[in-house]
Amino acid sequence: MLAAVQASAEFTLHIRCENCLRHSQNSIVMPVGEGIPRDADELTESVYLENIPFRCQPCGSVIGRLVGIDGGTSNGY
Repeated sequence: MLAAVQASAEFTLHIRCENCLRHSQNSIVMPVGEGIPRDADELTESVYLENIPFRCQPCGSVIGRLVGIDGGTSNGY
């Protein structure tokens, strides 16, 4: 019998600066563990996004809007 092996989940956050409206991307890797988001829906419902800093490189604004999330892992096999 094969045991499930948890894998880290990598996400690409698509963020639009609220000041200059430029788009940027930020890649994050979630650690392995119980209760860690594994897909985009779980990530948006978690508290992890609150702790990710944003600073627009061209204009320096710290206010960004999350417009999309790519990635995650389905089952860790």
